[in-house]
Amino acid sequence: MQKLKVIQETPKLKGLIKITRESGIPLLGLIHIGVIDRGSSLLQVRASTACNMKCSFCSTSANSYEMHPYNYEVELDYLLDWIKEVITLKDNQVNQINIDSVGEPTAYPKIVELIKECKKIPGIEIITMQSNGTLLTKEKIKALEEAGLNRINFSVHSLDQEQAKKLFGSENYNLNKILETCKLVNESKIELNLTPVYLPGVNDEQISNLIEFAKELKCSISIQKYEIYKYSRKDKKVKEQNWFKFYRTLTELEKKHNYKLKLGPTDFKIQRSKRVPLVFQRGDVITVEIVMPGWMPNEMIAKAGNRGITIVDCNYNIGDRIKVKILETRDSIYIAKKV
Repeated sequence: MQKLKVIQETPKLKGLIKITRESGIPLLGLIHIGVIDRGSSLLQVRASTACNMKCSFCSTSANSYEMHPYNYEVELDYLLDWIKEVITLKDNQVNQINIDSVGEPTAYPKIVELIKECKKIPGIEIITMQSNGTLLTKEKIKALEEAGLNRINFSVHSLDQEQAKKLFGSENYNLNKILETCKLVNESKIELNLTPVYLPGVNDEQISNLIEFAKELKCSISIQKYEIYKYSRKDKKVKEQNWFKFYRTLTELEKKHNYKLKLGPTDFKIQRSKRVPLVFQRGDVITVEIVMPGWMPNEMIAKAGNRGITIVDCNYNIGDRIKVKILETRDSIYIAKKV
């Protein structure tokens, strides 16, 4: 497909794929890029896959060239088109947009413009964003504030400098700068929500320290459960918990610190809403057109029915048309294999 822009970056990184309106690549149906609807009044928006850290427990194995040979970046106006399209498909039952990523959202060059334009969409009341904070500066925080960002979900997992470096997989991680950045956000109009991942057996003590830090700042803290996925990075020192034990731990920590930790959708004004209607069902056999390389090795991205579809175990060329069987459709994320 000639309209697909692939920019060579380094010998290791095969390329940065820029998805433009001219490419015609659908931005609904893919897990790693575009718009995701999980049946609530909040939409996930993923503008880029790039990441500047290499966390030891990352659920997506971000910044691993061997796992993700390509990075993706969506043209701002084209992404806005699809956000509005998905809102229409949900009968306008959307009041929030969360800009997250399989990497680091602030690595998107036009993050400020994206927030500003999203805030103009009728019905959108709240704009939130995930971030590890490493790319935030005083000037960038001010720009995000003026653009209309309501909350930053700030990933910080330890208040010990050496442990923090190891968890983020970077010797350049500067904890003192991160803590100052937290305070700068907290002093702005942007709400600060700390989102540490609890790694049982690794950062137990630091979770307690982070709760006290949240109390000091009088900000919320949403402790995340460590999850292991097929392609995630695994920290061998972590003693994985089930959900029952995780919530029991939160209950104990709430009592110990006298601070609310069990936060749910209602705390963030998120409600259930109409889902985007499925275009395909599991088991359907359809013809698709290959449009770009996949996020994982041996995968390609195809389009059909104005949806993006990930084709596993696929080595076909861009422009090829093949028959596939739909394997998964959860949250309108389509995965298929050739038949």
